[in-house]
Amino acid sequence: MSPLLALLAVLASPAAPLTCRLEPVPPTTVRFTLTNPSPAPLWVLRWNTPLEERWMGTIFTVTSGKKEIPYQGPLTKRGDPGREQYVEIPAGGSVSGEADLALVYEMKKPGKYVVKVTGELADVVEDGAEVPRGRDRFAGVTVRCAAVAVDVSNHTR
Repeated sequence: MSPLLALLAVLASPAAPLTCRLEPVPPTTVRFTLTNPSPAPLWVLRWNTPLEERWMGTIFTVTSGKKEIPYQGPLTKRGDPGREQYVEIPAGGSVSGEADLALVYEMKKPGKYVVKVTGELADVVEDGAEVPRGRDRFAGVTVRCAAVAVDVSNHTR
């Protein structure tokens, strides 16, 4: 990406950052919540997040001890998204989705697994009239979530 395009992408990204929260839901699920603190709605592309109906990539990094557990779920090449692939987050509102990590990460051994958000939201849009927009116009946004521990015991697997 040229420096000019990179600057334009930064300038086009939403002014108010989204806040993010992860919560463990035993035995191996996490709840991912995005909150829009701004005074206007935002539209977020669901791709690679628990807001998407099924796993197609991930924004998570999962570790056990110091070892990263590789993502083993489906990956897909995508064209431009449709409007239904965005979710509207009203001003001051939140959206949540849950994902069972054991479906796409090897979590059979009992122990503590740490989950972090390390990817970015593929596209966040301030003007609903622009949704959907082509991949060449995406404004990715990094969200910061506190890491959570998912405790897998012999009784939960």
